[in-house]
Amino acid sequence: MSTLTPQLNRRAVFFFAALLLLALPAFWPSYLFPPKPIPETRVHLHGLFMVAWMALLIVQGGLIRGGNRPLHRALGRVSYVLVPLIVASTLGVLHLRLNQKIDAELLYFLYIILSLTAVFAFSYVMAMRNRATPAIHARYMICTALALVDPILGRFVFFHAGIEPPGMQVVTYAVVDAILLWLAYRDRGSGIRVFPFMLAVFVTVQIPTFFIFQLAWWPRFAHWLAALPLP
Repeated sequence: MSTLTPQLNRRAVFFFAALLLLALPAFWPSYLFPPKPIPETRVHLHGLFMVAWMALLIVQGGLIRGGNRPLHRALGRVSYVLVPLIVASTLGVLHLRLNQKIDAELLYFLYIILSLTAVFAFSYVMAMRNRATPAIHARYMICTALALVDPILGRFVFFHAGIEPPGMQVVTYAVVDAILLWLAYRDRGSGIRVFPFMLAVFVTVQIPTFFIFQLAWWPRFAHWLAALPLP
């Protein structure tokens, strides 16, 4: 076992909890106390599913920290339903926004939403494929939370520090990459290559953020996506 693995088992729960706590000021007041009620049910369902995921990560991390692996495995089955709901609700909210108005701002965030949703789903699939190897499984589960840093931290720095896109993503991406670099450094010599691999994945999907919205075919893709007969 890597010397980092016991530390991850003990401390990951604090990272998950801190990310959930950061979501409070990040979504305050734009979602939690908006100037007028948000009527779209799918927006509220998406928020509920995301909070449920963060809560599940915290509980699961606490169970591992307490050595209760049987309950950890049993509760983990909830994710088989929750993760598809998260992906579906994310696409549902995106589809709603696309049908309301496709402007320069949405074209910019369209790629961020799609790419991070893909990274989240990929990290989860890899975690489940390696659930028989706890050291690898835990690392990929941490990466599912790292995929949520931009949506949470980005809103925080925008509303409370006045940092607008693309500077917002420079900040959020730098934080995620720095965490992965630190984890990869701490994991050196263990033979487990999850964090270097996921750093490469994150950087690969981050780079197009800063130019893809300017490509001529991107608005056509957005209109095609909006025209899909999603519920």
